Amino acid sequence: MKYFAVLYYFLSLAYGAPLNSTSPECSVEKIEKIGDCVKDLVSTVEKISKWVDKEYKFDDGEKKEFRDKCNETQKCFVSVKSSCPDFPEEVTNELDVMCSRFNFIIDKFAECVPKLEEMKCVNEVFGPKSLKKTSNEKCKDLKEHKKCAIEEVETACGEKFKEIFVENFNVELNMHKC
Repeated sequence: MKYFAVLYYFLSLAYGAPLNSTSPECSVEKIEKIGDCVKDLVSTVEKISKWVDKEYKFDDGEKKEFRDKCNETQKCFVSVKSSCPDFPEEVTNELDVMCSRFNFIIDKFAECVPKLEEMKCVNEVFGPKSLKKTSNEKCKDLKEHKKCAIEEVETACGEKFKEIFVENFNVELNMHKC
């Protein structure tokens, strides 16, 4: 179910892009490329969904595959955006946040994540519901739940993971331009 919520959100952003762009630089080829980007996006979200279903356990090959998939999808949307200035920035911003978040979890935080499943504040700011919110709503939630989320991580996973979490939390605040 999480997969469909994430996928729906990104597809609505991507398909909300101006297909009849008023920008002369936005060629038909670039507009058609949006479909390819969406296919990449669907594939990336499917990978994430499978990973979540495996309780965040990735072997090294899967980690590399995920990173590559995220990078390919980001490059695809960036190439469209570079030629189509009216392409919604939210699409690439949200994809960047999602890829950053999952790379963080894969690299530094995988051991702690399963312990946070029932944590209210952590799930409020990083759970599936957070992906459906606007950037302003996310900023509000990040600021409102920061202290509580940090305390939950420290209680569940210890000081080391608290410090790692705080570092990533601040990265997300910056990525959302809070």
